[in-house]
Amino acid sequence: MKRIAIILSLLFIYSISFAQQTSPKINKTKIQIGDQIIYSFSLPIEKVDTSYFPIEVKDTLEIVKQTIDTVDKAGKKFLDYKYYLTSFVSGKHNIVTANGKGLEFEVLTYPIDTVKIDIKDIKANAEEAFSIKEIMPIMIWVLIGIAFCFACYFGYKFWKKYRSSNLKDIFIKPKLPAHIIALNSLEDLRLKRLIENGRVKEYYSEISEIIREYLFGRFSISAIEMTTDEILSEVENVKDISNDSISLLDYILKNSDLVKFAKFIPDSYVSDKCMKNSLEFVNQTKPIEIVEVNKERKEAENV
Repeated sequence: MKRIAIILSLLFIYSISFAQQTSPKINKTKIQIGDQIIYSFSLPIEKVDTSYFPIEVKDTLEIVKQTIDTVDKAGKKFLDYKYYLTSFVSGKHNIVTANGKGLEFEVLTYPIDTVKIDIKDIKANAEEAFSIKEIMPIMIWVLIGIAFCFACYFGYKFWKKYRSSNLKDIFIKPKLPAHIIALNSLEDLRLKRLIENGRVKEYYSEISEIIREYLFGRFSISAIEMTTDEILSEVENVKDISNDSISLLDYILKNSDLVKFAKFIPDSYVSDKCMKNSLEFVNQTKPIEIVEVNKERKEAENV
């Protein structure tokens, strides 16, 4: 332990005797190791001089702090000195005062029963158990990075493939011409075989609806909301629809009305003729493509 030379300043005036001061004292005679005792004494303040009587204390003692306070005793003012001492060395210790007297105290240790207590070696630091939560943030960022790389790769492939195309053509599926839609719908209706299964009314309802939607898509005639007579009257004003085509349309719509509203049960011949008339009406009134015109011209030239 570090050697500490503690000078306990005992301020005395040569002209006064030791009887005029309060005798030094300690508040305890026994302490546990590391505890503190208070060594205190007082001197009259009116006759204090700068004279000191140094006292050297053994290095087994340490001063924790010291205080000096002014107090009144019997109408006189005194300087009250207090020294807080401690020790970490067990055994008896002696403080020699200014008048040569000694103040003795004892430092006690904590008893250890080695019979009941099994002293063991110091254990190494325990390792914390592995948890998936520790690496979860890293895994998430790795997955985000992989997803970003895939997005960049496929984005580049998509851009390379469609860089010269119109965005409207890429994301918006082009609408089929009205005659293609009608022909596909008629073929789907034929494959359902509704007549063979006795679903006659459903068959004529669908065939009538297909033709009405075709008239709307091809000629902008609101045939879905019109009656048969209104439709026939309207198509007479369309120059692209011939009289022969109007006759086909008349046969389809009127037979459909008889089945839907008059509970008419036609034979298979009428049903087949309605399907053929529908196909023929669509093919006769569909727009003429430039490719077909050029083909006809070439055939005429070869003849």
